[in-house]
Amino acid sequence: MSIAPITKSASIYNEIKRKILEGEFPPGSHLVIKQIATEYGLSDIPVREALKELRAEGLVETIPHVGSRVASFSPQNIKDMLEMRECLETFAAELAVQNADDSLIQKLEEKYAEASQALADNDIQRYGELNKAFHRLIIEASGNQLLIQTISDLMESEKRMRMVFQIFPEILQDSHKEHQQMLQYVKERNPAAMERLMYHHKKRSFDKMRVYFQIQ
Repeated sequence: MSIAPITKSASIYNEIKRKILEGEFPPGSHLVIKQIATEYGLSDIPVREALKELRAEGLVETIPHVGSRVASFSPQNIKDMLEMRECLETFAAELAVQNADDSLIQKLEEKYAEASQALADNDIQRYGELNKAFHRLIIEASGNQLLIQTISDLMESEKRMRMVFQIFPEILQDSHKEHQQMLQYVKERNPAAMERLMYHHKKRSFDKMRVYFQIQ
């Protein structure tokens, strides 16, 4: 396997980070410098530099006499992330309705239709991907770049956790019905109703996550 040219440390940093965020390296996975260096045809130095940067970002931790491994989520990490997303995505939804145009409605309708098919096929993985795409359209429509980036960073962190629909498949139908109602609120340009629904929508799912991860 070859590594793309930029600098060697930047390239391997990007590759390891991608694998962590996409779950190829799950929490607790050991990151053996020599093994990674050999796989990508590098010396140990750029791999060490990449792991140092990832430690600074909290994605990697070093355990004395053990080495580097993918950092685990602490209950406090999860609690903080869920609280922020509840508030920020609710605010983003309100702004999105205020900024809504025909293009947004069309894109949301397309994602909703694709999700309906995934649900009919009982394809939970596909539905989860379309669910995220639906919400990203709403978040991006907020027009607030700092808000968009902050939520995107939080969503990237969530990739390291199991998908909510894999843990709680029973909420699929309710989630899809609420997406239909969100679409209607966008069409009606009703930001207050959208705000209330989005908060309920996120809190129901996140409350289940809190119970699952035993977060008080």
